[in-house]
Amino acid sequence: MIRYILAILLLLPQFTYGLNETKNNKLSGCITDFDNGASLPGVSIFIPELQKGTASTANGKYLLENLPKGRITVQFSFVGYETVIKTIDIKKTQSKMNIRMPFTSVTTQDVVVSGGFPSAQHENSIKISVLPKAELKLLSSPSMGEKLASIPGVDIISRSPGVSTPVIRGLSLNNIIFLNNGVRLENFQFSPDHPFLVNDQGADHIEVIKGPASLLYGSDAMGGVINILREKPASANTLNADFTNEYHSVTHGYSTNVGVKSSQKERFWMIRVNQQSHKDYKDGEGNYIPNTRFNSKGLQLGLGIIKDFGSFKLYYDYLSPKLGMTNGKSIGLVNTENRKSHAWYQDLTQQMISSRNRLFLGDYKLELNAAYQFNQRRLNGDPKSEIFRLVDMDLKTFTYDAKLYFPCTMGSDFLIGLQGMHQSNTNQDAPNHIIPDAQIDDFSVFSLIKKKINKVALQFGLRYDHRKLYVPEQEAGGHTHSSSQTGSEERIVSINRNFNNLNTSLGATFNLSESLLLRTNFATGYRAPNLAELSQHGLHGNRFEEGNANLDPQKSLESDLGIHYHTHNHNIDLSWFYNKVYNYINLAPSNEPAPEGSGFVYKYGQQDAKLYGGEIAVNIAPLPYLKFHTDFAMVIAKQDDGERLPFIPQHKLNTSLRLFGKGNNIFHAPFLKLSWKHAFDQNNPAQFETKTKAYDLIGIQLGSDFKLGKYQANLLLSADNLFNEEYIDHLSSLKPLNYYNPGRNINVKLGFRF
Repeated sequence: MIRYILAILLLLPQFTYGLNETKNNKLSGCITDFDNGASLPGVSIFIPELQKGTASTANGKYLLENLPKGRITVQFSFVGYETVIKTIDIKKTQSKMNIRMPFTSVTTQDVVVSGGFPSAQHENSIKISVLPKAELKLLSSPSMGEKLASIPGVDIISRSPGVSTPVIRGLSLNNIIFLNNGVRLENFQFSPDHPFLVNDQGADHIEVIKGPASLLYGSDAMGGVINILREKPASANTLNADFTNEYHSVTHGYSTNVGVKSSQKERFWMIRVNQQSHKDYKDGEGNYIPNTRFNSKGLQLGLGIIKDFGSFKLYYDYLSPKLGMTNGKSIGLVNTENRKSHAWYQDLTQQMISSRNRLFLGDYKLELNAAYQFNQRRLNGDPKSEIFRLVDMDLKTFTYDAKLYFPCTMGSDFLIGLQGMHQSNTNQDAPNHIIPDAQIDDFSVFSLIKKKINKVALQFGLRYDHRKLYVPEQEAGGHTHSSSQTGSEERIVSINRNFNNLNTSLGATFNLSESLLLRTNFATGYRAPNLAELSQHGLHGNRFEEGNANLDPQKSLESDLGIHYHTHNHNIDLSWFYNKVYNYINLAPSNEPAPEGSGFVYKYGQQDAKLYGGEIAVNIAPLPYLKFHTDFAMVIAKQDDGERLPFIPQHKLNTSLRLFGKGNNIFHAPFLKLSWKHAFDQNNPAQFETKTKAYDLIGIQLGSDFKLGKYQANLLLSADNLFNEEYIDHLSSLKPLNYYNPGRNINVKLGFRF
């Protein structure tokens, strides 16, 4: 069946081409400065629904061709100006839209696509934060997780720069969903030692939904969603190339990233390759933390056809990281001067092919998407032992979704959709089966409506989910626990369960003025227990963990309230949330001695819990050459019995000051940035955690765009943890081993655009 669906999607452009009469619908206009009316050259004009764009000419004019009839959202963006987002109804062959762009010194809004409808951030009742491409380029950490943690309300559980797991408002692991260009990632994310395998090199921007998104994405999205959006195709009739090389002193690591892309009148293609290699990192005392090295190779391919009746895109992603694992067994086996992994490391491979298509059928829009993922996880131990490969699992996942967008009437947008997943996990010959052979099948239907009444935008949605989970009869853990070893009989696992759930969401955005808006949302969330929680029986790391086949699904009800205020030179964003989680699944030590390893058996249990807190972010530009930013995020999480939840980050305050220079004929937009992060004491640890002291980190960065002959170049110099602070973050999974987080990191990044 999977082969048939993929074949249909691949043949879809040819089939629909025969059913439609091709018409060259055009949109043109002129872009000028709002205050003085001067023409603006080089403005980016982009249609997210089509992944089609162009740039304004020297006299500010632009032209987009081969557009569909009906409503489309167009984004106009230019450095130093407020992004303008317009929705236009294409009804005739020639359409015109002139744009006046106001100047702004602070962060502007973007078009977001993760909320169901492509729209401006301010139009969504759910909170969607955006990490734009310009900010991504300035983040100098070798860890993608650290880049995500620059968003207020997002943090990371980290073992090393290569092994990190995001936390959104206190929820993590299977409580959040990671999307690669809109495709749900599946790669054994039940443990903080198993990071999401996604490549942020070349990403256009990252969108984060903070709070339950089960209405749009189903099980596991009760904590939020992170969507890494692929880079945009080249502007029409252009060929672009870029090259970036980066060095990190804290890991003696380097990263190389090369991309080439081209767009013709109706077609585009792109290719990007990248490689990273890092040694074990150094802490603030100058000590190497053993086996925190990591290496990876990545490849991204994309091609598409864009017609006036739709867009058809095919993507391929390959990522192969090797991640060192720091534990008691690996510490004495590795040489810290070596960057290659040879003992106690994860050898991972993630491949994904995805087809993403949108058809314009009169006043209707139909979105048809499918993806196939192959994830291979291998854990290799001591090369001198009798058994080197300890874990060898293959996870195959096929996902599909379809959405039908109805014609807009009386300020309303309405869609219905369905989503599904078929997944199989297979253990190979390695002895340890951390999770068993299993099959999971998901199916869901949902609907979402947006209605604008004067200055109030309402949004309501409803969704039904069904999951079937089947584990055929097999030995739990994949190896025999004989009476001589454990004092207990071999355990057999067999599971055949169905989970059903109904989710809803109700939100509203009140545009109190052009500068002030109020956002509120009430949403339910849902997560079915995962395979590890249901079936685990054996050592995982240094703990003996015991699953519970009778666990109930988690459900939640979250309320959000947000206030946003902005002018040309400052903005303030304030959010509060309260999340009540029913049947929260947690892992905690019991009083039962562990049959293997040391300590006590860790068992999965359930209890109601609550999480509450909020974020505030302030941007101020009092002068054209000066910008001030500060943000604060906090979350408090408790079970109903008073115990604290695990993996809850410290309250954190981030502050930065950025100075801009005038530049000249060679250097463009030079800047200097000073930053300070303060993490407060975490005095409320979970049952198997310990308290964590406060710490402060200082950073400095300077950079500039410049011309090198006929090429555009960019140079960034950064120093993170400038004063080599010795600290341990509360979410560091190396904390039980008393290892510090990374020390000073000098980063040099040089990029070229051709």
